[in-house]
Order: sequence, then structure tokens, then C-alpha cells
Amino acid sequence: MTFMGIPPRRLRFLLLLTAGNLGIWMLVAFFAASEFYHRTVVMGMGQPFDQALEVQICTGLLWAAFTPIVVFIAQRLAVQRTNLRRNVAIVIAILPLLAVFRAAFGGAVNDLAEHHPVSAGMITLSIGIRTHRDIAILAAIFFLSNFADTQREASAQERQRLRAQALLARTKIDELRTRFQPQFAIRMLRHIGSVLRDEPKAADALIVNLSAILRRSMGRTSDEQIRLADELEHLDRCLDLCRAGGRFSVTVRYLAGEDVLACHVPALILQPVIETVVLDLTSGGGGSVEVRCGREENDAVIEVCSTAASRGTPVTTTLRIPCEAAA
Repeated sequence: MTFMGIPPRRLRFLLLLTAGNLGIWMLVAFFAASEFYHRTVVMGMGQPFDQALEVQICTGLLWAAFTPIVVFIAQRLAVQRTNLRRNVAIVIAILPLLAVFRAAFGGAVNDLAEHHPVSAGMITLSIGIRTHRDIAILAAIFFLSNFADTQREASAQERQRLRAQALLARTKIDELRTRFQPQFAIRMLRHIGSVLRDEPKAADALIVNLSAILRRSMGRTSDEQIRLADELEHLDRCLDLCRAGGRFSVTVRYLAGEDVLACHVPALILQPVIETVVLDLTSGGGGSVEVRCGREENDAVIEVCSTAASRGTPVTTTLRIPCEAAA
């Protein structure tokens, strides 16, 4: 649902921007009124505070109305690397013109506020009094607008860079999963074939388990978030498959606290490591696996140390995974 063709999200942003603009200039008006009132008291003039505040609020409202125009011009003349000299020259030339226009407009409004016809004398006086200060205010608005745009662009580029890194990591995971899975499936089918000769009934259960493992690997996507405990349980199922039939002796040890096990991590993040470990152990006649999990700030640090019986030398893989706390 839109309001006058403006999407709700855009409308909320514009309303917040308008409220912020008014709020800032009202604070400036209150400060200027208090400063003017204090000065008159020190000088012995003693102008009432409400009169000073009324004048400053009027001035603040004029600036609040004028600010979007200045920001619009500043965005069209962004001081960036492209056209830098040209835009800086235009800004330097246009600031005095905008200041004169703002001062003249303020003088006209002052006449109308006092129920007087607009006079050239008041406009000339306003230009003479306010132009210098208005140039400084306009320069500050130009600077803040460019600074905000620069920060917003830098933030957008950083978000885009992080998305690209996440996409690249996901692609690598999927690529590794595609590369290892045929070897993993073939190795497990050969293992099931050897069990089938000696224990046909056990082989049926192994086929069902292997189907469930492969289905899980292919059915999940790397952008899905699951508990780390579920990923480790998947490792356990794969190792159970190796132990079946007694051909491979595999021991596994987990060192992990409940806080890290409850963390949510991308699904299949351990899949390449799991398949590498299983292939290593089944090639070397079994062995041992130790999995150590810990938390470091917002990351889960996982170390998988596997030692094939025929090799004797442990191989450690360390993963540092951004994780989400359990809800």
C-alpha cells in the first residue's frame, strides 16, 4: 500500500528525515535565543526571552525549509574524485548567491511577520547583516551532506563486499561438496559391498543410513542456518557408517560447551571436512577423530583433528565460522 505513489518504507524515511531536520533547527533556535537573551541581559537591555525565542524559531523554520534545497544541490554537486575541481569551483561560486538569496528571503519574511509590506530597505539590511553568517551555515550543510553521502556509500560498498565474500564462501563450500561427494559415496558403497558379503542384514541398514546422509547433503543449502550440534551429529552418523561391519575401528571425541553447540551456523559448513575425514580414515583402516569447539566473540572456532591408523600423524583442520546465538 502506497501513499501518493510513495512506498511505505520510503515514506517513513522521508518523515524521519523531516522530523530530524526540524528537530535540529529547533535546537539551534533555542540555543541562539538563549545566547541572544543572555547577551542582552549582560548589556543591560533585558529583552524578554519569549520575544527572542519567537524570532529565532522563525529563523529556524526558514532554515528547515531551505535545508532540503541546499542538500539537493549538494548531492548534485558531490565533491568526489570524478569532476572534483569543477564541482568545487561551482560550490565556491554558488555559496554566496545562495546566502544572498537566503538573507533576502529572510528580510522579506521579517517584514511580513510584522505585518509590513516587503521593503527594499529591509531586504538590503538583511543581506548586509546575514550574508556572511549564511555563507558559513551553507558551507557547513554542504560539507555535512557530502560527508553523510560518503559514509553511506562506504557503508554500502562494505555491505556489498561482505555479501560478495559470503557468496564466494558459499560457492567454495558447494564446489567442495560437489567434488568430494562422489568419492565419499563410492567409498561408502564399496564398504557396504564388503559388509554385504558377511552380514546381508546389516548392509540393508547401512544403505538406508547412506541414503539419509546423501539426502541431507543434497537437500540443504549453504545459506540455511542450523545448530552446530546438528552438524556434529551428521559427522557422528558418517563415522557410524564407517564403524559398521567392524572393518574400520573409529573412535571420536567431542570437546564443546553447550553455548557453542547451540550456535546457529551455515548448513553444510562442515561437509567438506566430514567427507575428507571419512575418506582419510577409511583409506587408512580406521583411526581416531577429536573435535574441539569454542567461542571467540561472535565466531565459533572448530578444530577437527583426525589420525589415520596407518599414518599415525594427526591432521588438523580449523574453521572459524560466524555464528548466530540461539534464540
